[in-house]
Amino acid sequence: MTIRDLQRQAVDSIKRHALTISLRSPRAQAHVLTEYLWSEEGAESTVLERVTPDAPEWLDKLIRRQLLDEQRHASLLRGRLAELGVTVTRPPPQLLKVKLWWLDRVCEPYKTAFAAGPIVVLLAAAAQLEATGVRMFSRHLGVLEERAPADPTTEIIRSIVGDEKRHAKSCRAAALRLVREDERALFDELCDKIAAIDRALGITISIGFWVVLAASAVRDRVAPANLEIKAAA
Repeated sequence: MTIRDLQRQAVDSIKRHALTISLRSPRAQAHVLTEYLWSEEGAESTVLERVTPDAPEWLDKLIRRQLLDEQRHASLLRGRLAELGVTVTRPPPQLLKVKLWWLDRVCEPYKTAFAAGPIVVLLAAAAQLEATGVRMFSRHLGVLEERAPADPTTEIIRSIVGDEKRHAKSCRAAALRLVREDERALFDELCDKIAAIDRALGITISIGFWVVLAASAVRDRVAPANLEIKAAA
């Protein structure tokens, strides 16, 4: 087993436990869904929206369909957050902006490396972000189906997972359709670098995720007790 495999297992284990903690805490659930909203309205959509207007018609149709899916996902997430009594006003964390900046910087030399142009780089980045979304949402769906199948969030996440799987496959297939045979090695190199950025600080971020959800769950448990104490005083 490689270090990468160990890291992936550690991240998955920490986040699964955090998601389990969140099930009985509206605050924790809201935090998770807000992060998903940042992903759907932020990184994924930002990359797709950068596709140039002169892209082939087949690709333009693909991107427009995916952007509509991302908008639908965001609407579902905002609706569920409203049910939990949350209106999202917080901006995405600085770390997300840093990762996008880092991604831009690493990808810059490759934008002129392919005959089809920068669109290959954008599709490679989109495919990686969508694949990450598949893992993220599938992990949550697994926890929900095992422990809270009737929760309103379960069907929402199930719907999103199906779309994310299709997006990841279609973005990679579109990129490969544009890459010439003699460019495949360079394309694989680019994908490896994008994946490395996506994995960066994985365990540290996961521990932070667990701490935030655990703290939110504690606050939700303590709040009713405080109300009872005040009522008895």
